Amino acid sequence: MLYAQESNSNYDTEYRLQTSFYGSMGKGLPFWFYSNVNGKIDPSSENWLNEVKLNHRLLDLDKISVDLGGEAVFRLSHNSTVLFPKAYLKAKAYGLQLDAGRFSQLIGLNNRDLSSGSMMVSDNAMSPPRISISIPDFMDVPYADGYVQYKGMFSHGWFEEDRYVERPYLHQKNFYLKVNVGPWSVIGGIVHNAQWGGIDPDRGRLPQSFGDYLRLVTGQGADESSNAPGGEVINVIGNTVAAYDFGLEYEHEAYTFSLTRMFYLEDKVSARFRSPWDGVWGANLKFKDENHWFNAVTYEHINTKNQDAKSWELIGRRDYYDNFLYRSGWTYENRTLGTPFILFKGNTISNNVLVGHHLGLTGRLSQNINYRTLISYTRNYGVQDDWVTQGSDSIPNDSDVIIAPVGEFRTDQYSLLVEFDYQIKSIEGLGIKFKVGSDIGELYDDNLGMMLGLQWRGISD
Repeated sequence: MLYAQESNSNYDTEYRLQTSFYGSMGKGLPFWFYSNVNGKIDPSSENWLNEVKLNHRLLDLDKISVDLGGEAVFRLSHNSTVLFPKAYLKAKAYGLQLDAGRFSQLIGLNNRDLSSGSMMVSDNAMSPPRISISIPDFMDVPYADGYVQYKGMFSHGWFEEDRYVERPYLHQKNFYLKVNVGPWSVIGGIVHNAQWGGIDPDRGRLPQSFGDYLRLVTGQGADESSNAPGGEVINVIGNTVAAYDFGLEYEHEAYTFSLTRMFYLEDKVSARFRSPWDGVWGANLKFKDENHWFNAVTYEHINTKNQDAKSWELIGRRDYYDNFLYRSGWTYENRTLGTPFILFKGNTISNNVLVGHHLGLTGRLSQNINYRTLISYTRNYGVQDDWVTQGSDSIPNDSDVIIAPVGEFRTDQYSLLVEFDYQIKSIEGLGIKFKVGSDIGELYDDNLGMMLGLQWRGISD
C-alpha cells in the first residue's frame, strides 16, 4: 500500500506531519494533483501545503474500540486558507460502526487506491459533516455458514450555507449482499444518496419535516400540499444520486481478481434500466504479496452519455449531478462529490456527458520505494444546454438515434500522474514524496507539474 492506514489497534495515538510544494509550468495544476484529495489543493496556482493528521484510540477492548481524530491543512496559494478535512469520532462494536463529524466514507465497489473515483461518493471533495451508522465489512448472515454475507450504511448530513439552496440536508443509505461459493463471490447492492430540504431563494423553506424525511427514505414524492415543485411531487423528493452496484470476485491464494459494474440512477425512470450503458465498468487485480514491482492494477470505463434519452431524444437529458431545484448540484465546497470527471464551474455543472477510460497501477520498486500511476483519457461533450443554445441548427428532428453531439463540442483529454513514496531507512517514520502530473488535450490547458513533499509519521503507546 502506498499510504499507511489511519488506525491500528496496537497503538493509542498516530500522528502525521507533512509539508509539500506543488508547482507547474502552466497557469494552474494538472488534473490529478487536485482531484480526489478531499478538496485540499487549489487548482488555480502553486500550492504550499502543510498538513497535520491525528488519530487517538480512546478505547480498545476485544471487539469494541473508540477513536478520535482529525486533520488540519494550512494552504498557501492563490486562495490561501485553513481547512479541516477531517474531524471525527468513530466507535466500533461487534461489527457495527458509528461515525460522527467530518470523515471519509467512500461508496462503491471500486478499487479505492487506483480508481478514478466512485460516481457516488469519492474523495474528490471534502466530506460534509455527517452522522453515520454502518456495517463497513461484510458480516455472515446467521445460519448461512458463511455462504451469504451483508453490509450497509445509513447516514444523515448537512451541506454548506453558501449555495443556491441554502443548508440542504444529505441523506445516504446502501445495502449489499454477498454470496460465496468456493473461491468465487457475487455481490449486489443498491445505493441511494439525496440532497433535500434547505431554503430556496424563491420558495423559501422546502419540505423538511419528519414526514417529508420518511417520504425521502422510502422513495416517495413530496406531499401535494407542500411548496415542493411539481417534479418532486410526481417523482421523488430531493436531488437523487443512486446506483445499482454489482461485483464478481475470485480469491486465489496469491491474488484477488474482481469485476465491477455500477449502473448510475438519476430518478425512478433510471431505476428501470432506462440507460443501461451509463455508469462504470471496473476490473481489478491485486497480489497479496506486496513486495513486488507490480502489485495491483485497476481499469475503469466510464459512460454518462445517454441519461435516460429515448431513441428520438437528445442525449444528456437528465443533466447528471445537476438539478432544476438544487442548482449547485452534487457538490460540496465547489467540488463534485463523485467522479472528478464531471466538472463544476461557475456555480453549475459544466461537463457531465462523457466517455472515459482510466488505468491505475501500483507497486514496490525496492524495499523502501513505492509508486502509483494513474492514466486517464476522456471524451467530453459539456452539458446538453451547450448544444441547444449554441448549436440548435445541428440537432436533427428525425427519429434517428443521436450517438453524440456535433464534433465541435467534443474535447479529448489525457491526464497522467506518477508518484513515488521513499521511506528513509535511517530515520524511522520519515519519508519523501515526489509526484509528476501532466495534462494534454483540449479540456484543460496542456500542463506539466511536479510535487515534492516531506512526511513524518509517529506512533505512541
